[in-house]
Amino acid sequence: MSALASKPLKAPGCAIGFENAIEQREPVALRVKGQIPPWLRGNLYRTGPGTFRVPSSAAPSGSVDLTHWFDGLGMTHRFEITSSGSVMYRNHSTADGLKKRIEKSGSVPGVTFGDQDPCETIFSKFFTMFKPNPETPPKPIDGAADEVNIQVTLTPDMPGFASHHSLPSSTTTPRFLVAKSDNDTLQILDPETLKPLHATTYAELDPRLDGHISAAHSCRDKTTDEFYNFSLKMGGRPVYKVFRVRPNASAEKGFEVDILTEINDAPPAYLHSFVMTQKYVVLCIWQADFKYYGATIPLNRNIASSLEKKWNPNRNTLFYVIDRHTGGLVSKFKSPPFFCFHAINAYDSGSDDVTIDLSVYDDHSVIDLLYLDTLRNLSAEKPMRMGRARRFILENVSSQAGKSVREAVIPFTLSQSSSIELPTVHPALYHKPYRFAYGMNKLDPKTHHTFADRIIKLDMSQPNFEPKTWGVPGYTPGEPIFVPRPGAASPSDAEDDGVILSLVLDGETQKSMLVVLDAKEMKEVARAEMETHFPFVFHGVFTPA
Repeated sequence: MSALASKPLKAPGCAIGFENAIEQREPVALRVKGQIPPWLRGNLYRTGPGTFRVPSSAAPSGSVDLTHWFDGLGMTHRFEITSSGSVMYRNHSTADGLKKRIEKSGSVPGVTFGDQDPCETIFSKFFTMFKPNPETPPKPIDGAADEVNIQVTLTPDMPGFASHHSLPSSTTTPRFLVAKSDNDTLQILDPETLKPLHATTYAELDPRLDGHISAAHSCRDKTTDEFYNFSLKMGGRPVYKVFRVRPNASAEKGFEVDILTEINDAPPAYLHSFVMTQKYVVLCIWQADFKYYGATIPLNRNIASSLEKKWNPNRNTLFYVIDRHTGGLVSKFKSPPFFCFHAINAYDSGSDDVTIDLSVYDDHSVIDLLYLDTLRNLSAEKPMRMGRARRFILENVSSQAGKSVREAVIPFTLSQSSSIELPTVHPALYHKPYRFAYGMNKLDPKTHHTFADRIIKLDMSQPNFEPKTWGVPGYTPGEPIFVPRPGAASPSDAEDDGVILSLVLDGETQKSMLVVLDAKEMKEVARAEMETHFPFVFHGVFTPA
Protein backbone atom coordinates (compact mmCIF):
# COMPACT_ATOMS: atom_id res chain seq x y z
CA MET A 1 0.00 0.00 0.00
CA SER A 2 1.27 3.42 -0.84
CA ALA A 3 1.86 5.97 1.87
CA LEU A 4 -0.03 9.23 1.84
CA ALA A 5 2.33 12.18 2.23
CA SER A 6 1.57 15.87 2.21
CA LYS A 7 3.26 18.23 -0.21
CA PRO A 8 4.27 21.57 1.36
CA LEU A 9 1.77 24.29 0.54
CA LYS A 10 1.96 27.94 1.48
CA ALA A 11 -1.55 28.28 2.85
CA PRO A 12 -1.99 29.63 6.39
CA GLY A 13 -4.25 27.88 8.88
CA CYS A 14 -7.49 26.53 7.55
CA ALA A 15 -6.84 27.99 4.06
CA ILE A 16 -5.06 24.79 3.10
CA GLY A 17 -8.43 23.07 3.11
CA PHE A 18 -9.19 24.99 -0.08
CA GLU A 19 -6.07 23.77 -1.90
CA ASN A 20 -5.60 20.69 -4.10
CA ALA A 21 -5.79 17.37 -2.28
CA ILE A 22 -3.53 14.41 -3.00
CA GLU A 23 -5.18 11.51 -4.78
CA GLN A 24 -4.89 8.16 -2.99
CA ARG A 25 -6.51 5.39 -5.02
CA GLU A 26 -5.09 2.49 -2.99
CA PRO A 27 -6.12 2.05 0.68
CA VAL A 28 -3.70 3.33 3.29
CA ALA A 29 -3.88 2.75 7.07
CA LEU A 30 -4.36 5.80 9.28
CA ARG A 31 -2.78 6.15 12.72
CA VAL A 32 -5.47 5.62 15.36
CA LYS A 33 -5.27 7.25 18.79
CA GLY A 34 -7.78 6.45 21.50
CA GLN A 35 -10.32 3.65 21.35
CA ILE A 36 -12.78 3.35 18.48
CA PRO A 37 -15.94 1.65 19.82
CA PRO A 38 -15.85 -2.04 18.83
CA TRP A 39 -19.39 -1.82 17.42
CA LEU A 40 -18.42 0.95 14.97
CA ARG A 41 -17.86 -0.89 11.69
CA GLY A 42 -18.57 0.32 8.18
CA ASN A 43 -17.65 2.95 5.64
CA LEU A 44 -17.78 6.71 5.92
CA TYR A 45 -18.09 8.24 2.47
CA ARG A 46 -17.39 11.93 1.87
CA THR A 47 -17.62 13.93 -1.35
CA GLY A 48 -16.80 17.45 -2.44
CA PRO A 49 -14.15 19.48 -4.22
CA GLY A 50 -10.62 18.10 -4.28
CA THR A 51 -8.95 20.13 -7.05
CA PHE A 52 -9.04 23.92 -7.16
CA ARG A 53 -6.07 24.70 -9.44
CA VAL A 54 -5.51 22.96 -12.79
CA PRO A 55 -2.11 23.45 -14.50
CA SER A 56 -2.63 24.34 -18.17
CA SER A 57 -0.18 25.54 -20.81
CA ALA A 58 -3.17 27.00 -22.65
CA ALA A 59 -3.98 29.37 -19.77
CA PRO A 60 -2.19 32.77 -19.79
CA SER A 61 -1.02 32.27 -16.18
CA GLY A 62 -0.14 28.61 -16.69
CA SER A 63 -2.98 27.53 -14.42
CA VAL A 64 -6.76 27.59 -14.39
CA ASP A 65 -7.75 28.58 -10.87
CA LEU A 66 -11.35 27.81 -10.02
CA THR A 67 -12.84 30.73 -8.14
CA HIS A 68 -15.86 29.42 -6.21
CA TRP A 69 -15.82 26.69 -3.56
CA PHE A 70 -18.77 24.97 -5.24
CA ASP A 71 -16.80 24.58 -8.49
CA GLY A 72 -13.81 22.62 -7.18
CA LEU A 73 -13.40 19.40 -9.17
CA GLY A 74 -14.91 16.40 -7.45
CA MET A 75 -13.18 13.90 -5.21
CA THR A 76 -14.90 11.13 -3.26
CA HIS A 77 -13.40 9.60 -0.11
CA ARG A 78 -13.86 6.34 1.77
CA PHE A 79 -12.89 5.67 5.38
CA GLU A 80 -13.28 1.98 6.16
CA ILE A 81 -13.58 1.32 9.90
CA THR A 82 -12.79 -2.35 10.52
CA SER A 83 -13.75 -4.79 13.29
CA SER A 84 -10.23 -4.50 14.73
CA GLY A 85 -10.57 -0.75 15.20
CA SER A 86 -8.28 0.20 12.30
CA VAL A 87 -9.17 2.81 9.69
CA MET A 88 -8.29 2.43 6.01
CA TYR A 89 -8.51 5.48 3.76
CA ARG A 90 -8.67 5.96 0.00
CA ASN A 91 -10.03 8.56 -2.42
CA HIS A 92 -10.64 8.97 -6.12
CA SER A 93 -10.88 12.08 -8.29
CA THR A 94 -14.22 11.86 -10.06
CA ALA A 95 -13.83 14.57 -12.74
CA ASP A 96 -10.57 13.59 -14.45
CA GLY A 97 -12.14 13.75 -17.90
CA LEU A 98 -13.34 17.29 -17.26
CA LYS A 99 -9.93 18.17 -15.83
CA LYS A 100 -8.29 17.08 -19.09
CA ARG A 101 -10.61 19.37 -21.03
CA ILE A 102 -9.62 22.27 -18.77
CA GLU A 103 -5.93 21.48 -19.22
CA LYS A 104 -6.35 21.42 -22.99
CA SER A 105 -8.44 24.56 -23.39
CA GLY A 106 -7.13 26.72 -20.56
CA SER A 107 -10.68 27.46 -19.39
CA VAL A 108 -13.63 25.81 -17.70
CA PRO A 109 -16.18 24.54 -20.23
CA GLY A 110 -19.92 24.65 -19.77
CA VAL A 111 -21.87 26.29 -16.96
CA THR A 112 -20.33 26.54 -13.48
CA PHE A 113 -21.69 27.79 -10.18
CA GLY A 114 -19.44 30.83 -9.71
CA ASP A 115 -17.94 33.29 -12.18
CA GLN A 116 -14.69 31.70 -13.35
CA ASP A 117 -12.95 34.61 -15.06
CA PRO A 118 -13.22 38.00 -13.35
CA CYS A 119 -11.14 39.60 -16.13
CA GLU A 120 -13.47 38.49 -18.90
CA THR A 121 -15.36 41.38 -20.50
CA ILE A 122 -18.94 41.54 -21.57
CA PHE A 123 -17.73 41.64 -25.16
CA SER A 124 -15.99 38.28 -24.99
CA LYS A 125 -19.07 36.82 -23.36
CA PHE A 126 -21.18 38.26 -26.12
CA PHE A 127 -19.07 36.77 -28.89
CA THR A 128 -18.97 33.32 -27.31
CA MET A 129 -22.72 33.18 -27.77
CA PHE A 130 -22.08 33.01 -31.53
CA LYS A 131 -18.75 31.21 -31.63
CA PRO A 132 -18.79 27.41 -31.18
CA ASN A 133 -16.79 26.20 -28.21
CA PRO A 134 -14.91 23.01 -29.12
CA GLU A 135 -14.42 22.27 -25.43
CA THR A 136 -18.11 22.31 -24.52
CA PRO A 137 -18.55 19.02 -22.63
CA PRO A 138 -20.88 16.43 -24.12
CA LYS A 139 -24.23 15.64 -22.58
CA PRO A 140 -23.65 13.44 -19.50
CA ILE A 141 -25.18 10.34 -21.06
CA ASP A 142 -23.04 10.76 -24.22
CA GLY A 143 -19.69 11.45 -22.54
CA ALA A 144 -17.31 9.58 -20.30
CA ALA A 145 -18.33 8.96 -16.70
CA ASP A 146 -15.71 11.42 -15.41
CA GLU A 147 -16.50 14.33 -17.74
CA VAL A 148 -18.95 15.79 -15.23
CA ASN A 149 -18.36 17.56 -11.91
CA ILE A 150 -20.91 16.15 -9.48
CA GLN A 151 -19.66 16.35 -5.89
CA VAL A 152 -22.23 17.55 -3.34
CA THR A 153 -24.19 14.62 -1.90
CA LEU A 154 -24.13 10.81 -2.09
CA THR A 155 -27.07 8.40 -2.19
CA PRO A 156 -26.23 4.69 -1.68
CA ASP A 157 -28.25 2.32 -3.88
CA MET A 158 -30.56 5.02 -5.20
CA PRO A 159 -33.83 3.64 -6.61
CA GLY A 160 -33.92 3.55 -10.40
CA PHE A 161 -30.41 2.22 -10.98
CA ALA A 162 -30.41 -1.23 -9.36
CA SER A 163 -30.36 -2.92 -12.78
CA HIS A 164 -28.22 -0.37 -14.56
CA HIS A 165 -25.83 -1.76 -17.16
CA SER A 166 -22.84 0.09 -15.68
CA LEU A 167 -22.95 -1.70 -12.33
CA PRO A 168 -20.45 -4.46 -11.61
CA SER A 169 -21.83 -7.80 -10.49
CA SER A 170 -21.43 -7.55 -6.74
CA THR A 171 -23.21 -8.45 -3.52
CA THR A 172 -21.55 -5.72 -1.46
CA THR A 173 -23.57 -3.20 0.53
CA PRO A 174 -23.98 -0.67 -0.87
CA ARG A 175 -23.80 -1.95 -4.43
CA PHE A 176 -23.25 1.55 -5.81
CA LEU A 177 -23.24 5.23 -4.91
CA VAL A 178 -24.99 8.03 -6.79
CA ALA A 179 -23.42 11.49 -6.58
CA LYS A 180 -25.78 14.44 -6.92
CA SER A 181 -25.54 18.21 -7.27
CA ASP A 182 -27.86 21.19 -7.77
CA ASN A 183 -28.54 20.27 -11.37
CA ASP A 184 -30.07 17.31 -13.18
CA THR A 185 -26.82 15.37 -13.63
CA LEU A 186 -26.05 12.20 -11.68
CA GLN A 187 -22.84 10.19 -11.44
CA ILE A 188 -22.76 6.50 -10.48
CA LEU A 189 -19.69 5.44 -8.48
CA ASP A 190 -18.17 2.10 -7.48
CA PRO A 191 -18.55 1.92 -3.66
CA GLU A 192 -15.15 0.25 -3.14
CA THR A 193 -12.79 1.89 -5.64
CA LEU A 194 -14.90 5.08 -5.95
CA LYS A 195 -14.31 5.00 -9.70
CA PRO A 196 -16.95 6.80 -11.80
CA LEU A 197 -19.02 4.21 -13.68
CA HIS A 198 -21.63 6.25 -15.52
CA ALA A 199 -22.90 9.81 -15.89
CA THR A 200 -26.56 10.42 -16.59
CA THR A 201 -29.51 12.71 -15.82
CA TYR A 202 -32.89 12.35 -14.16
CA ALA A 203 -34.36 12.32 -17.67
CA GLU A 204 -32.84 8.86 -18.18
CA LEU A 205 -35.19 7.67 -15.44
CA ASP A 206 -38.16 9.43 -17.02
CA PRO A 207 -38.17 11.88 -19.98
CA ARG A 208 -40.73 14.04 -18.18
CA LEU A 209 -37.96 15.11 -15.78
CA ASP A 210 -36.64 17.58 -18.32
CA GLY A 211 -35.58 20.48 -16.07
CA HIS A 212 -31.93 21.39 -15.57
CA ILE A 213 -32.17 22.30 -11.85
CA SER A 214 -32.77 19.86 -8.97
CA ALA A 215 -31.91 19.76 -5.27
CA ALA A 216 -28.59 18.24 -4.23
CA HIS A 217 -30.39 17.16 -1.06
CA SER A 218 -33.12 14.79 -2.12
CA CYS A 219 -35.44 13.13 0.40
CA ARG A 220 -35.69 9.37 0.90
CA ASP A 221 -38.00 7.15 2.92
CA LYS A 222 -35.77 4.36 4.24
CA THR A 223 -38.78 2.17 5.02
CA THR A 224 -40.36 2.23 1.55
CA ASP A 225 -37.11 3.13 -0.28
CA GLU A 226 -38.92 5.93 -2.10
CA PHE A 227 -36.78 8.78 -3.44
CA TYR A 228 -38.12 12.35 -3.82
CA ASN A 229 -36.82 15.44 -5.61
CA PHE A 230 -37.92 18.18 -7.97
CA SER A 231 -37.04 19.11 -11.54
CA LEU A 232 -37.11 22.84 -12.36
CA LYS A 233 -37.46 23.80 -16.00
CA MET A 234 -36.68 27.41 -16.89
CA GLY A 235 -38.39 29.49 -19.52
CA GLY A 236 -41.17 32.02 -19.92
CA ARG A 237 -43.31 29.95 -17.55
CA PRO A 238 -40.99 28.04 -15.25
CA VAL A 239 -42.31 24.83 -13.75
CA TYR A 240 -41.26 22.73 -10.75
CA LYS A 241 -42.09 19.04 -11.15
CA VAL A 242 -42.03 17.35 -7.75
CA PHE A 243 -41.43 13.66 -8.35
CA ARG A 244 -41.01 10.31 -6.65
CA VAL A 245 -38.94 7.28 -7.73
CA ARG A 246 -40.11 4.04 -6.13
CA PRO A 247 -39.03 0.43 -6.53
CA ASN A 248 -41.57 -1.79 -8.29
CA ALA A 249 -40.48 -5.32 -9.09
CA SER A 250 -43.41 -5.82 -11.48
CA ALA A 251 -42.56 -2.74 -13.55
CA GLU A 252 -40.56 -3.23 -16.76
CA LYS A 253 -37.49 -1.38 -15.40
CA GLY A 254 -37.96 -2.41 -11.78
CA PHE A 255 -39.06 1.06 -10.69
CA GLU A 256 -41.67 3.72 -11.37
CA VAL A 257 -41.53 7.52 -11.51
CA ASP A 258 -44.53 9.53 -10.36
CA ILE A 259 -44.99 13.27 -10.89
CA LEU A 260 -46.67 14.31 -7.65
CA THR A 261 -47.48 17.85 -8.75
CA GLU A 262 -46.39 20.67 -11.05
CA ILE A 263 -45.92 24.16 -9.64
CA ASN A 264 -46.00 26.97 -12.19
CA ASP A 265 -46.89 30.03 -10.07
CA ALA A 266 -43.60 30.31 -8.15
CA PRO A 267 -40.41 32.18 -9.07
CA PRO A 268 -37.56 29.97 -10.33
CA ALA A 269 -35.02 29.85 -7.51
CA TYR A 270 -31.80 28.16 -6.46
CA LEU A 271 -32.96 25.58 -3.90
CA HIS A 272 -30.24 23.39 -2.44
CA SER A 273 -32.66 21.33 -0.33
CA PHE A 274 -36.31 20.77 0.55
CA VAL A 275 -38.18 18.81 3.23
CA MET A 276 -40.50 15.86 3.69
CA THR A 277 -42.63 14.39 6.47
CA GLN A 278 -44.50 11.10 6.74
CA LYS A 279 -47.48 12.72 4.98
CA TYR A 280 -46.17 15.59 2.91
CA VAL A 281 -43.42 16.95 0.69
CA VAL A 282 -42.83 20.67 1.28
CA LEU A 283 -41.06 22.78 -1.33
CA CYS A 284 -39.72 25.89 0.44
CA ILE A 285 -39.02 28.53 -2.19
CA TRP A 286 -36.80 31.04 -0.44
CA GLN A 287 -35.29 34.09 -2.08
CA ALA A 288 -32.53 33.17 -4.52
CA ASP A 289 -34.38 33.96 -7.73
CA PHE A 290 -32.96 33.56 -11.21
CA LYS A 291 -33.01 36.73 -13.27
CA TYR A 292 -35.25 36.76 -16.34
CA TYR A 293 -36.47 33.22 -15.61
CA GLY A 294 -32.94 31.85 -16.05
CA ALA A 295 -32.39 33.36 -19.49
CA THR A 296 -29.04 34.90 -18.44
CA ILE A 297 -27.43 31.58 -17.50
CA PRO A 298 -26.12 30.85 -21.06
CA LEU A 299 -24.66 34.37 -21.25
CA ASN A 300 -23.10 34.37 -17.78
CA ARG A 301 -22.16 30.69 -18.00
CA ASN A 302 -22.59 30.45 -14.22
CA ILE A 303 -25.33 30.33 -11.62
CA ALA A 304 -24.16 32.97 -9.11
CA SER A 305 -24.16 35.83 -11.64
CA SER A 306 -27.57 34.75 -12.89
CA LEU A 307 -29.30 35.29 -9.54
CA GLU A 308 -31.02 38.54 -8.59
CA LYS A 309 -28.42 40.32 -6.44
CA LYS A 310 -30.72 42.96 -4.99
CA TRP A 311 -32.56 41.66 -1.95
CA ASN A 312 -36.31 42.21 -2.10
CA PRO A 313 -37.76 42.64 1.43
CA ASN A 314 -41.26 42.16 0.01
CA ARG A 315 -40.59 38.82 -1.71
CA ASN A 316 -41.94 36.32 0.82
CA THR A 317 -40.71 32.77 1.20
CA LEU A 318 -43.34 30.36 -0.15
CA PHE A 319 -44.12 26.90 1.24
CA TYR A 320 -45.88 24.50 -1.14
CA VAL A 321 -47.32 21.49 0.70
CA ILE A 322 -47.80 18.38 -1.48
CA ASP A 323 -49.38 15.05 -0.56
CA ARG A 324 -46.48 12.63 -0.86
CA HIS A 325 -48.69 9.56 -1.24
CA THR A 326 -51.53 10.55 -3.60
CA GLY A 327 -49.91 13.64 -5.09
CA GLY A 328 -51.47 17.05 -5.57
CA LEU A 329 -50.96 20.44 -3.97
CA VAL A 330 -52.63 20.57 -0.54
CA SER A 331 -51.95 24.14 0.62
CA LYS A 332 -49.59 27.12 0.48
CA PHE A 333 -47.97 29.15 3.23
CA LYS A 334 -45.64 32.14 3.37
CA SER A 335 -43.18 33.77 5.73
CA PRO A 336 -40.95 36.87 5.72
CA PRO A 337 -38.02 36.47 3.29
CA PHE A 338 -34.84 34.58 4.10
CA PHE A 339 -32.20 32.47 2.34
CA CYS A 340 -31.22 28.90 3.16
CA PHE A 341 -28.89 26.16 2.03
CA HIS A 342 -29.85 23.32 4.34
CA ALA A 343 -32.94 21.93 5.95
CA ILE A 344 -32.34 20.44 9.40
CA ASN A 345 -35.45 18.24 9.56
CA ALA A 346 -39.25 18.27 9.24
CA TYR A 347 -42.08 16.20 10.68
CA ASP A 348 -45.84 15.96 11.13
CA SER A 349 -47.05 17.47 14.40
CA GLY A 350 -50.35 18.22 16.10
CA SER A 351 -53.49 16.96 14.39
CA ASP A 352 -52.42 18.16 10.94
CA ASP A 353 -49.49 20.53 11.37
CA VAL A 354 -46.05 20.40 9.79
CA THR A 355 -42.94 21.46 11.73
CA ILE A 356 -39.95 22.53 9.63
CA ASP A 357 -36.48 23.39 10.95
CA LEU A 358 -34.10 25.24 8.63
CA SER A 359 -30.67 26.87 8.88
CA VAL A 360 -31.47 30.38 7.63
CA TYR A 361 -29.65 33.55 6.60
CA ASP A 362 -30.99 37.09 6.53
CA ASP A 363 -30.23 37.31 2.81
CA HIS A 364 -28.39 35.49 0.03
CA SER A 365 -25.14 37.50 0.16
CA VAL A 366 -23.49 34.45 1.76
CA ILE A 367 -23.24 32.94 -1.75
CA ASP A 368 -20.62 35.56 -2.67
CA LEU A 369 -18.71 34.91 0.56
CA LEU A 370 -17.94 31.40 -0.70
CA TYR A 371 -15.52 32.50 -3.40
CA LEU A 372 -12.14 30.94 -2.70
CA ASP A 373 -10.20 34.21 -2.41
CA THR A 374 -12.49 35.13 0.47
CA LEU A 375 -12.41 31.71 2.14
CA ARG A 376 -8.60 31.64 2.04
CA ASN A 377 -8.38 35.12 3.57
CA LEU A 378 -11.10 35.39 6.20
CA SER A 379 -10.98 38.57 8.27
CA ALA A 380 -13.14 40.92 10.33
CA GLU A 381 -14.03 42.72 7.11
CA LYS A 382 -14.79 39.49 5.27
CA PRO A 383 -15.93 36.97 7.90
CA MET A 384 -17.51 33.60 7.31
CA ARG A 385 -21.18 33.54 8.27
CA MET A 386 -23.32 30.56 9.25
CA GLY A 387 -27.04 30.06 9.34
CA ARG A 388 -29.23 30.10 12.44
CA ALA A 389 -31.78 27.43 13.28
CA ARG A 390 -35.34 28.67 12.74
CA ARG A 391 -38.53 26.71 13.31
CA PHE A 392 -41.61 27.11 11.12
CA ILE A 393 -45.01 25.55 11.84
CA LEU A 394 -47.57 25.16 9.08
CA GLU A 395 -50.85 24.81 10.95
CA ASN A 396 -53.89 22.76 9.94
CA VAL A 397 -52.35 22.00 6.58
CA SER A 398 -55.35 20.38 4.89
CA SER A 399 -58.17 22.23 6.65
CA GLN A 400 -58.27 25.11 4.16
CA ALA A 401 -57.03 23.35 1.03
CA GLY A 402 -57.24 25.48 -2.09
CA LYS A 403 -57.78 28.73 -0.19
CA SER A 404 -55.49 31.75 0.11
CA VAL A 405 -51.85 31.61 1.17
CA ARG A 406 -51.55 31.44 4.96
CA GLU A 407 -48.81 32.64 7.31
CA ALA A 408 -46.31 30.18 8.72
CA VAL A 409 -45.82 30.43 12.48
CA ILE A 410 -42.22 31.06 13.64
CA PRO A 411 -41.81 29.95 17.28
CA PHE A 412 -38.08 30.68 17.52
CA THR A 413 -34.83 31.57 15.78
CA LEU A 414 -31.65 30.65 17.63
CA SER A 415 -28.83 33.15 18.21
CA GLN A 416 -25.63 33.49 16.21
CA SER A 417 -23.68 31.78 19.01
CA SER A 418 -25.81 28.68 18.32
CA SER A 419 -25.32 28.90 14.56
CA ILE A 420 -25.44 25.65 12.62
CA GLU A 421 -24.44 24.56 9.12
CA LEU A 422 -24.19 21.22 7.35
CA PRO A 423 -26.75 19.92 9.88
CA THR A 424 -27.49 16.23 10.43
CA VAL A 425 -29.76 14.20 12.74
CA HIS A 426 -30.18 10.57 13.79
CA PRO A 427 -30.55 8.72 10.44
CA ALA A 428 -33.72 6.93 11.60
CA LEU A 429 -35.42 10.23 12.50
CA TYR A 430 -35.32 12.12 9.22
CA HIS A 431 -38.90 13.20 8.39
CA LYS A 432 -39.99 12.23 11.93
CA PRO A 433 -40.18 13.95 15.34
CA TYR A 434 -36.68 14.37 16.75
CA ARG A 435 -34.75 16.23 19.42
CA PHE A 436 -31.06 16.63 18.55
CA ALA A 437 -29.36 18.27 15.57
CA TYR A 438 -25.59 18.26 14.96
CA GLY A 439 -23.66 20.68 12.78
CA MET A 440 -20.71 22.96 12.27
CA ASN A 441 -20.74 26.06 14.46
CA LYS A 442 -19.11 29.49 14.18
CA LEU A 443 -18.21 31.72 17.08
CA ASP A 444 -18.31 35.49 16.62
CA PRO A 445 -17.39 35.86 12.91
CA LYS A 446 -15.71 39.22 13.47
CA THR A 447 -13.28 37.95 16.10
CA HIS A 448 -12.74 34.35 14.97
CA HIS A 449 -11.39 34.41 11.42
CA THR A 450 -11.95 30.76 10.69
CA PHE A 451 -14.23 28.73 8.46
CA ALA A 452 -15.80 26.86 11.41
CA ASP A 453 -14.80 26.60 15.07
CA ARG A 454 -16.79 23.83 16.69
CA ILE A 455 -19.27 21.02 16.33
CA ILE A 456 -22.55 21.89 18.01
CA LYS A 457 -25.37 19.74 19.37
CA LEU A 458 -28.70 21.57 19.48
CA ASP A 459 -31.60 20.35 21.59
CA MET A 460 -34.48 21.47 19.38
CA SER A 461 -37.01 20.51 22.06
CA GLN A 462 -35.43 23.04 24.44
CA PRO A 463 -34.16 25.89 22.25
CA ASN A 464 -33.37 28.13 25.25
CA PHE A 465 -30.92 25.61 26.75
CA GLU A 466 -27.19 26.11 26.28
CA PRO A 467 -26.06 23.71 23.53
CA LYS A 468 -23.22 21.28 23.95
CA THR A 469 -20.17 21.77 21.72
CA TRP A 470 -16.81 20.23 20.90
CA GLY A 471 -13.87 22.18 19.58
CA VAL A 472 -10.12 22.72 19.87
CA PRO A 473 -8.48 26.11 19.16
CA GLY A 474 -6.99 26.05 15.67
CA TYR A 475 -9.09 23.05 14.58
CA THR A 476 -11.65 23.36 11.76
CA PRO A 477 -14.31 20.62 11.78
CA GLY A 478 -16.40 19.42 8.87
CA GLU A 479 -19.94 18.07 8.62
CA PRO A 480 -20.71 15.79 11.59
CA ILE A 481 -22.31 12.42 10.81
CA PHE A 482 -24.23 10.73 13.64
CA VAL A 483 -23.92 6.92 13.81
CA PRO A 484 -26.29 5.19 16.25
CA ARG A 485 -25.01 2.35 18.42
CA PRO A 486 -26.43 -1.00 17.26
CA GLY A 487 -28.73 -2.50 19.84
CA ALA A 488 -29.41 0.85 21.50
CA ALA A 489 -32.88 1.68 22.70
CA SER A 490 -35.32 3.07 20.15
CA PRO A 491 -34.28 6.45 18.72
CA SER A 492 -37.11 8.16 20.58
CA ASP A 493 -35.72 6.87 23.92
CA ALA A 494 -31.97 7.09 23.28
CA GLU A 495 -31.63 9.48 20.39
CA ASP A 496 -28.01 10.45 21.14
CA ASP A 497 -26.72 6.95 21.97
CA GLY A 498 -23.96 6.75 19.38
CA VAL A 499 -20.99 8.61 17.98
CA ILE A 500 -20.31 11.56 15.72
CA LEU A 501 -17.79 11.30 12.88
CA SER A 502 -16.18 14.47 11.52
CA LEU A 503 -13.12 15.26 9.40
CA VAL A 504 -11.14 17.92 11.24
CA LEU A 505 -8.22 20.04 10.04
CA ASP A 506 -5.45 21.09 12.43
CA GLY A 507 -4.49 24.55 11.18
CA GLU A 508 -1.08 24.43 12.86
CA THR A 509 0.16 21.10 11.49
CA GLN A 510 -1.96 21.48 8.33
CA LYS A 511 -2.95 17.83 8.61
CA SER A 512 -6.39 16.34 9.05
CA MET A 513 -7.94 13.60 11.16
CA LEU A 514 -11.14 11.62 11.43
CA VAL A 515 -12.47 12.45 14.90
CA VAL A 516 -14.88 10.17 16.78
CA LEU A 517 -17.00 11.88 19.46
CA ASP A 518 -19.33 10.42 22.05
CA ALA A 519 -22.58 12.05 20.94
CA LYS A 520 -24.16 12.14 24.39
CA GLU A 521 -21.33 14.00 26.11
CA MET A 522 -19.73 15.61 23.03
CA LYS A 523 -16.28 14.38 24.06
CA GLU A 524 -13.57 12.85 21.87
CA VAL A 525 -13.03 9.09 22.19
CA ALA A 526 -10.69 8.48 19.23
CA ARG A 527 -9.09 9.95 16.16
CA ALA A 528 -7.52 8.54 12.99
CA GLU A 529 -4.71 10.81 11.85
CA MET A 530 -3.77 11.52 8.23
CA GLU A 531 -0.37 12.57 6.91
CA THR A 532 -1.88 15.24 4.69
CA HIS A 533 -4.72 17.71 4.67
CA PHE A 534 -8.26 16.64 3.86
CA PRO A 535 -10.02 19.20 1.65
CA PHE A 536 -13.12 20.99 2.90
CA VAL A 537 -15.79 18.89 1.23
CA PHE A 538 -19.55 19.10 1.48
CA HIS A 539 -21.48 16.03 2.55
CA GLY A 540 -21.20 12.35 3.31
CA VAL A 541 -22.95 9.22 4.48
CA PHE A 542 -22.08 6.29 6.76
CA THR A 543 -22.99 2.74 5.70
CA PRO A 544 -22.69 0.14 8.46
CA ALA A 545 -20.92 -3.15 7.74
